[in-house]
Amino acid sequence: MFDWDVVIIGGGPAGLTAGLYLSRANRRTLLLDKDTPGGYIRNIELIENYPGFAGGVAGAQLASEMVKQAGKYGLTTEPAEVTGIELFSGTRYVGCSRGQGFTTNIIIFTGGSKNKKLGVPGEAELAGKGVFECAFCDGGHYAGQVVAVCGGGDAGVTEALYMARIASKVILIEAMPKLTATAVLCDRLKADPKIEVRCGTRVEAITGKEKVESIELVAGKKKESLKVDGVLVHIGLEPNTSYLEGIVPLDKQGQIIVNERMETEVPYLLAAGDIRSGSPRQVVTAVGDGAIAAITAQRILQEEG
Repeated sequence: MFDWDVVIIGGGPAGLTAGLYLSRANRRTLLLDKDTPGGYIRNIELIENYPGFAGGVAGAQLASEMVKQAGKYGLTTEPAEVTGIELFSGTRYVGCSRGQGFTTNIIIFTGGSKNKKLGVPGEAELAGKGVFECAFCDGGHYAGQVVAVCGGGDAGVTEALYMARIASKVILIEAMPKLTATAVLCDRLKADPKIEVRCGTRVEAITGKEKVESIELVAGKKKESLKVDGVLVHIGLEPNTSYLEGIVPLDKQGQIIVNERMETEVPYLLAAGDIRSGSPRQVVTAVGDGAIAAITAQRILQEEG
């Protein structure tokens, strides 16, 4: 007898949707997340491309509604960090921190992604001392100051636009020759007089003693030291799959390889959302993935009786 029919690892949109579908099917389902369920969308001020909300929806509001809806149908959530997976002939075991562990028939990996690091000197040393990752969470500390935002994709540009409402000046730094953000975001960026955009520019180091004092830049052959009070890093995402190496096949980016039913090549192991190979990393697609994974899991459980 398994502890659970399905264990879902990760409490973002994909995990919560899978949990909703399975709980409505009366499957004993456990969702594990080391953080507050809802995932990264809790840190997004306004989501403008989620269907059904013409004026956009606050990320925290959408996350809370997803948690509430899944809980209404009996989804069990547990605050725990998964440290390892063990596979046996008749069961799967999910090992967690603090000695916790659960047996289950099916595992759905929905652990999402984490922010990539610049990997430059000073970044780790000054984390929390001027280096940060979330304008919505920590931007208020830099009111009236100068902030560099690293990253020219949708996430980076969104962070820069938010910081421009707080900081005296925002310098957006992108290593590529052009921004990769969507047109509507780029238009807003160009219209904001407080934002300076520097494409084709790399960050070589972040400097400061007790806190961030400057950022070292390289553009072509030109080097420059720029005085800033804060550095917000949003250059992309990498999947939370380090503990799955050797358990399921991963692609070159470390994402889990699945088929159209969200199945890995390992029986009873599924993946959905940002964590799976080929994901466009959108809230709406994560929700769709979660539904597909749950339907697949339900089919497997039905076939086994």
